[in-house]
Amino acid sequence: MNPLQVSFLDAAMTFLVIALSTASVYLLVAIGLSIVFGSLKFVNMAHGVLYGAGAYIGLVIAFEANFGGLLASYGLSPFGLNLGFVAALILTPILVFVLGIVMERLLANPLYDRDLLDQLLVTFGVLLIAQELFTLVFGRTGFSYADTGPISGPFAIPGVGSVSSWRLVVVVFTFVLLGLIVAFYKYTDFGLAVRAGTEDTEMTEMLGIRIGRPFLLIFAVGAAYAGVAGILQGSLFGANPSMGFSVIIPAIVIVIMGGVGSIKGTAIGSLIAGFVYAAITQGLLPFVPQSMSTAAIYAVAIVILMIRPTGIYPTGEIGA
Repeated sequence: MNPLQVSFLDAAMTFLVIALSTASVYLLVAIGLSIVFGSLKFVNMAHGVLYGAGAYIGLVIAFEANFGGLLASYGLSPFGLNLGFVAALILTPILVFVLGIVMERLLANPLYDRDLLDQLLVTFGVLLIAQELFTLVFGRTGFSYADTGPISGPFAIPGVGSVSSWRLVVVVFTFVLLGLIVAFYKYTDFGLAVRAGTEDTEMTEMLGIRIGRPFLLIFAVGAAYAGVAGILQGSLFGANPSMGFSVIIPAIVIVIMGGVGSIKGTAIGSLIAGFVYAAITQGLLPFVPQSMSTAAIYAVAIVILMIRPTGIYPTGEIGA
């Protein structure tokens, strides 16, 4: 191949990896929103809290960082366990899973029978409070993950160029997690109970199936996925106190665009969002400023919803 072809392939591969890794973060956040809203009919703006918590918990577990805020005020900075990124990637979803259980019991459960506006107002308020708490404890400065462990640096593709090894890992890891959540819905008793309870809660309970525990589990699983998204976001773009607020609206748009409750639709919506974001930030649409990268996702969603008002894959079966 001539140098021009190699340069084009290298640029195309870089664009593809950036688009897919960005879509992966969106997908892991949006999946939790989609399954909780589709199964429990609960709109959880506080899902962004779990995302931000995942980023900061992972940062504290993996490294020792010079935080500001109260940690600096009380002489606790630098602060962190310094266990490495692999340990953080294992422990963070577990801790955020537990946090999800607490959130479901204390915040979500009392609101299940309230109307949509009440859910939005309360959970949005929790999101804003959490953002200020992150700022108070860790300071306003954003932080980058110093090292993602043994898999870092460029991945060479013979005759083409190189791409980020870690971004490739993020894409593969997300694909595995997507397969696990689909298998959970289709092949486990808990998943079947959630689907049955979504269709008719009263009849399901009359058949002797206690749907409270499956609903709690699915909420906590969605929380764990948001925690994973947070730590992956931190490894790719850094962590900051407002990150939960920044991701929640695009994630909701992706869920609606894909079809509420549809994992397939959420995956397609996330891919669209990732490719739009990458196209603008990588300069493939020079007439659109990079500051419009998130707004462009909304514009695309508007067009899609004008054509398909119920989303790309509307479904009456949660998890399809």
